[in-house]
Amino acid sequence: MRQKIYESNTYSGRSLAKHRRERKIKKIKSIFFAFGILGFLSINMINGKEILGHWKTIDTKNQNHSNHTKTDILGEMYPQDLLELLEKNEEAYEFVTGYPNRLDYIGKEIDIKDECELGKIPLLLQWDMRWGYDSYGNDIIGLAGCGPTCMTMAYLYLKGDMDMNPRKMAEYAYEKGYYTQAGTSWSFFTEGATELGLLGKELPLSEEKIKNTLDRGGVVICSMRPGDFTTTGHFILLRGYDENGFFVNDPNSRKNSERQWDFDRLSSQIKCLWSEE
Repeated sequence: MRQKIYESNTYSGRSLAKHRRERKIKKIKSIFFAFGILGFLSINMINGKEILGHWKTIDTKNQNHSNHTKTDILGEMYPQDLLELLEKNEEAYEFVTGYPNRLDYIGKEIDIKDECELGKIPLLLQWDMRWGYDSYGNDIIGLAGCGPTCMTMAYLYLKGDMDMNPRKMAEYAYEKGYYTQAGTSWSFFTEGATELGLLGKELPLSEEKIKNTLDRGGVVICSMRPGDFTTTGHFILLRGYDENGFFVNDPNSRKNSERQWDFDRLSSQIKCLWSEE
């Protein structure tokens, strides 16, 4: 039986090592902003052996070619979209810097059973290395898979089928025609949900309607306009509320998922929303 959710999920793993890594990421980001791409390269010459080796090899071979710059080399190793992701979101540091080793993850077996608890909605991140490098149409899940990742979180909670994961959901969305050049089609959360055995329907932008859905044990998926969650477009999942505001699962940010949001701030950024039950 599904349970009503009125409190934040508890996320484990707040170890000393993680705190140190977060401090390092902040330092890297500050240097990245201060010096641009060359600053990013300099940091990774210390912390990323593969980047150092690739840079030295190519730069040595092309040292007499003025049209081949260090920026070009970085572009060959890291697509511009990934560098922009890191610039906007320091949480994606390991995903971005792990890109040269992406073949170690693409298409490999995924087991998320340990992260899922019956009656709880798991937080899954689209740029998780286990599936983030896998393709989603002409993109990769880590950059464009917020829609399938939100649907995966809803599906795991509502159906209890632990064999589902964002890669499988992205494959389903693509094969059924819900992937578009502009992102995931809104019909994915109604027609696509029905094909998955869920009850998906569009909701009016009403605090009462949202709370009623959550009270019934459902979740609400929202398409967001530029604001706190995105500079272009994005999907998030509302998983509960209390007197202090709503709890969100943002597939692009742990930080956003660990705070509460008042309705006025959320509603001003919501373009469309759907209940999934």
